Amino acid sequence: MANFDDWTEEVERVFCSSLSDRQRLHLVQRLIGRCSGYLLFQLFQHVESISKYDFVRLLPDCALCRLLSFLDVKTLLTACQVSQSWNSAISGNQCLWRNMCLRSGFQVPAERSVNQSADSSFFKHLYQENAVLVRRLVKGFHDEENTISFKGHSDDVTAMFYYNGKLATGSHDLTVRIWCCVSGVCLATYDTHSVSDIKFDDDFLVTASYDCSAACWDVTDGTKLRAFVGHSAAVRSVDFCTDIDILVTASVDSTVKIWSFTEGSLLCTLEFTYETKNVASYLGKVKIWGTVDCSLKHLDSYHILVSNDSVLVDYEIRLSTAVLVKKDTLFDSCKMKSFSGFHVDNSSLKVMSVECDSSDSFGIVAETSFECIAVGRRLVTQRPVRRIFRIPFSTDTVVDLRILRSGASSGVILGFKFEKFRWFLYVAGHNSDVTSHFTIDLPGRALCDASARQICICDTQWLDGISKESLYGRTLVAVATSYHSIELLKLKPLKYE
Repeated sequence: MANFDDWTEEVERVFCSSLSDRQRLHLVQRLIGRCSGYLLFQLFQHVESISKYDFVRLLPDCALCRLLSFLDVKTLLTACQVSQSWNSAISGNQCLWRNMCLRSGFQVPAERSVNQSADSSFFKHLYQENAVLVRRLVKGFHDEENTISFKGHSDDVTAMFYYNGKLATGSHDLTVRIWCCVSGVCLATYDTHSVSDIKFDDDFLVTASYDCSAACWDVTDGTKLRAFVGHSAAVRSVDFCTDIDILVTASVDSTVKIWSFTEGSLLCTLEFTYETKNVASYLGKVKIWGTVDCSLKHLDSYHILVSNDSVLVDYEIRLSTAVLVKKDTLFDSCKMKSFSGFHVDNSSLKVMSVECDSSDSFGIVAETSFECIAVGRRLVTQRPVRRIFRIPFSTDTVVDLRILRSGASSGVILGFKFEKFRWFLYVAGHNSDVTSHFTIDLPGRALCDASARQICICDTQWLDGISKESLYGRTLVAVATSYHSIELLKLKPLKYE
């Protein structure tokens, strides 16, 4: 035995020091050719054990998290099936899955820390649950279980407004209906005039009309309280604020009129003289801004926002005298960007535009946010903050992009696809840290005009982060159809949950 050990050491010394790589390979191949099946099996087992290294085990946690962050979810789930150690390392990497949730626009509990190890797979399970919710959203109006139909109008629905769990709809049948979005019941039907725009709160309902007027109604019984007459053409948009006793209307006659809400008297007329890309472009939307979360008793100004398809203008009005203080053009379309819409959340104004991209595979919707703050007795706008929604498809096949609403993580963009000849809602994350995007096809019989008044984004909590709490039982989207009905998208809990 001692002689065999000495011989083995001598062969190993000669093999390592005296032979070239080519000679070593030739010798090994000849020896393998002389081995029996049993020896080959033992040799294979040994070679496999010394040639494979589990780099996932060897990497430190921070390096592994950085490496895995470059993989998509499908690849990560495939990697979990390689071995038990890989599944444990990937599924238990809370930092990785928490970041995946945030990047996908999912809501992450603020009180849940990455260092809490009671359930190492918590964030992975959270991602998988919310991914199921997204798949159900993509089905959208094509899943009958998640839709509710409001039927009652006898002509096209021309305007909708959502407030506090209720939806008001105006129609060419000269009626306004108020619906309960929880039960689906029509709560009230009022005989009105033709309706081009509608707003309401707990006490009042106001309508803009194609008959060149606006009107205020008692929301409880439909009694007409007062009319606002003075425009020479159809009134396209209306807004009101009872805190400052103001109602404002925008008309096809290119004027904006400010009225006393309680008395119905005309306080001021603003001329809106802007050339537009489209000769047939009219004033599309008017909104009172800067009256929420402000101590109005100490302020003597408010803002009125007016837009058409190309321009957004901010009028600062003195409250005590109804005199124009200042006029600013917040957005003006050009060759590289076009106006896409705006909306107001409390003191925050968000202006959207569609911009050109050097890449044919992406469209860009830019959002610019303005904050209205009190300076002395005036309300002024702060320096704007900008963020981007990237749309991964060719703008040659998608036209008329308009962003309807946006939240902390996502925005809802309305577009028209030439390839399918239908409207869709595109839910896109903003900036580079949120990469989520999915499409909700609207019903093929959906109505959409240039002002998109036949589509209403209702509850908006899901735009701040997708979760069961922000989706289940909430009215997400309302769409008017060519059958004179309204379809609502509401996700219901799954039976096994």
